[in-house]
This record gives sequence, structure tokens and C-alpha cells, in this order.
Amino acid sequence: MVDPVPLGATQRQTYLERGRISNARDKASSRLSTGRKLNNIKDSPHAFLLAKSLIDRSSSLLAVKSDIGRGIDTLLATQNGLDAARKLTEQLNGIAIAAKSATGSDLAGLVKQFDTTRGQLNNLVGDVSFLGTNLLSNPAGSLNVKISDNPTQTFTVSGTATDAAGLGVGTAAATYNNFASAADVNAAVAAAESAISSIQSRNANIVGNAAILSSRDKFSQDMADTLQSGAQKMVAADLNQEGARLLSATVRDQLSVAGMRITAQSDQLVVKLVKGS
Repeated sequence: MVDPVPLGATQRQTYLERGRISNARDKASSRLSTGRKLNNIKDSPHAFLLAKSLIDRSSSLLAVKSDIGRGIDTLLATQNGLDAARKLTEQLNGIAIAAKSATGSDLAGLVKQFDTTRGQLNNLVGDVSFLGTNLLSNPAGSLNVKISDNPTQTFTVSGTATDAAGLGVGTAAATYNNFASAADVNAAVAAAESAISSIQSRNANIVGNAAILSSRDKFSQDMADTLQSGAQKMVAADLNQEGARLLSATVRDQLSVAGMRITAQSDQLVVKLVKGS
């Protein structure tokens, strides 16, 4: 059995110091390679958990932003539908006005054209759907948008029936008696003009709601960016500082090794002197 070689106090201290230097060098190298001063909860439990909470909330807000984006797209689709519905309603108004001076077959043609355009208005409104939500159909749907990471906060947009019946526009053949009299034609004109006014009002409401959601969308993004920045500041390493620490640890280790060599050489000289005496 080989007896252990006893270490002097200086050697023991040197070995302990080299262990500390090695740990410092490894930590600096890790931070330089990852760019983070906190790579796991052991590095600093409090700071690590704080940073994680910021990142988690940022992720929640980005999920909310995605939902808001879908809501905005639904309103944009609705606005497109209202624009098209307004054009068809203006056509109805034009047809009714033209009927004031029409007679015979021309009047009969305008009656048919009025009801055909009215039917197309209904078809159009039925197609204004985005991801299953139609705010113009009869009955109209509603849009519920999550606008916060607080689950109790939602924004609701109620739809309004914008088909011919919802707008109060009847058929030329039945409601307006085939435009048989001036009163019948005037009733059709009044209904078309009222429908145009209603569509304009509904469009303004959609634009206002879209503006609200756009503000929430920007807020969610800005808040998420702020949270991510805060978390990054808590975990990001100062690369200049870590580089200096790595260099310092390397130099200290080299000096320690040189010191151990000098100590060993001194011990050998002592042994030689003792043997020589």
C-alpha cells in the first residue's frame, strides 16, 4: 500500500484556490457562450423566477394579441361586406328613382331588376363570414374578443341584420305593388335611402370598434416587448465583464500553477540541502 503524500499548508491552499478559479472560469465561459448570467434556477432563484414570470406574461399577452388580430380581421371583413351592401342598396335606390318615369315593359323590367338586386343583397350578406362569425346575417352573430391576459376582460361587438329585411327594403312585386303608383315608387325610394343611411351608420360603428381593438393590439405588443426587455435585462450577461472575468481567472490560474512549480522547486532544494549535509 502506497502511503499518501502529505500536502503542506501552502499546497492545500493553492489547490483550493485553483478549484475556485476553475469554477469562476467555467461560469464566465458559460455566460459568454449563452449570453445569459442566469441559465438555471440555481444561479439566482429569486431573479430567475422573476424573469420567468415576466416571460410567461409576455407570452400570454402575445396570445391575446393573436386573438385581437382575428377580431380585427373579422371587422375588416364586415366592413368590406357593408361597402358592397351599400353599393347594391344604392343600385336599388337608382332603380326605384328610374321607375318614377318608366311605363309599360320598361317599368316591368325595373320591377324585376329591383327584386333581383334585392336578392343579391341577401346573398351577399350571407357570405360575409370570417372564421364562422357573420355580423350582418339575419339573425346576426356577435364577436367576442379576448383583449387582456385577465380572462374576465373581453370586448363584444354585436352584429346587426343587414339583409333586405333587416334594412327594411321590401320587394317591388309585393311590397311596392309593382311600382304601380307614384306612392309605391316613393315608398321604395324612401326605403332604399333609409337603408343606405343605416349601412353608413353601421359602417361607422364597425370602424370605431376596429379602432378600439387596434389600440388594444398595439398595447399588447408594446407591453409584451417591455416585459421581454425587462426579463432580458435580468438574465443577460455583460459580455465585456464576463470576458474580463475569464481572462482574470485564466491569468490567476497560470500564476497559481507557476507558484506551485516554484514551491515544488523550493522543496526539492531543501531536500538536496538536507541530503548534502
